[in-house]
Amino acid sequence: MTRQRRILFLAVASQAAFSMISFGLPAIGSDIRSALHVGPAGFGAVFAAVGVGSAAALVPAGMLVDRFSARPVLIAGGLLNLIGLAASALTTDAVAFGAALFVAGIGGAAVPVAGMTSLLREFPPQRRGVVLGWRQLGVPLGGALGSLLLPALASAGGLRLAMLGAALAAGVTAILFSTVAGGDRAQSPGRGLGGVLSIPGMRPLLAVGLLYVWALGSVLTYYIPAVRHGGMSAVAATVGFTLLNVTAAGSRVVWGRRADRDGGARRVHVLCGTGLLATAMALLMPAALAAGTWAALPLTALLAFGVFGFNGVLYLVAGELAGPERAGRAVGVASTVVFGWGSLAAPIAGLALEHTGYPVIWAISAVTTAGGAAIAVSMLHSTPQPPGRILGAWARAASNRAAPPG
Repeated sequence: MTRQRRILFLAVASQAAFSMISFGLPAIGSDIRSALHVGPAGFGAVFAAVGVGSAAALVPAGMLVDRFSARPVLIAGGLLNLIGLAASALTTDAVAFGAALFVAGIGGAAVPVAGMTSLLREFPPQRRGVVLGWRQLGVPLGGALGSLLLPALASAGGLRLAMLGAALAAGVTAILFSTVAGGDRAQSPGRGLGGVLSIPGMRPLLAVGLLYVWALGSVLTYYIPAVRHGGMSAVAATVGFTLLNVTAAGSRVVWGRRADRDGGARRVHVLCGTGLLATAMALLMPAALAAGTWAALPLTALLAFGVFGFNGVLYLVAGELAGPERAGRAVGVASTVVFGWGSLAAPIAGLALEHTGYPVIWAISAVTTAGGAAIAVSMLHSTPQPPGRILGAWARAASNRAAPPG
């Protein structure tokens, strides 16, 4: 296996292990609610702790990766993630459980930032879309694994065994990834955010991510109860949740490959496409549920293809806009929007559904993805620089690293 393939494989594996909790935890939501004695909004708040912890640490993690390289950040983050998840296994107090997940989220922030930055620096521009698509496959893949393994572990040994198993998987894979992750650091890392937010095109890009991830967080957290309310059986709802994650995994690779077309000129077009597809499927979901499982499951796959397909391309555009010297911070900022707001979307949507009912989840998803798609369309007409120039700095940096000294 070549170095590039080893890096990509372990980037996917470490992300999948972290995502078993950050995406797969709803699969044992009933066990957690029973153990902690909380309702839907309470579970949403506990589940949000992972993403909020990550959101608090993603930008600092990006700064550390730019300054010290990915390797030490992955080691420290992997150990902290393991400790936090292990601590959550030892309590049935809702506040303590949430606090432990918050700590785990802080440690887990190292995985997406170090992983994406390593891949951006390792692969040439014309392959980055599909490579980051494969890396982002680790997110829903982890959710799919979590939807299968966490209930099995909880059935065998209770909530404690499920959380301890997730802790071990997350810690070990992050440390293994550190052994092959790039040791490159920015030559001029600068201080703070380094002006990332003032880069032309960055703010509308982040607005797209904020709106899209609102739908993602809502669908991920409440898909199972929402489709049960719509008439699905418990077994069909579990199949649908697994299908949601499996389809989402494949969507990252497909959208990433499309983003690499024309030398990378299709990046923003892909962001438009994911939002428009998600909007259409969210609008159709109530009718599909009314028609029955035979209609709802295929629509679930199409919904996942749109709702979950955007973020690999979003991170790619953010990193390329920033260039090699600020890539870690740009990815950290973009990840903060996705992880942070995606987690906050869960309790907000939980409050909405407690007052209006589960169908509001589909309405929220349709409205937010339509808004994000509108901003993405506007970006097509206000791109700050041609794609060739966006990619040029990365190509020159890769060429400089490959050139022999002297």
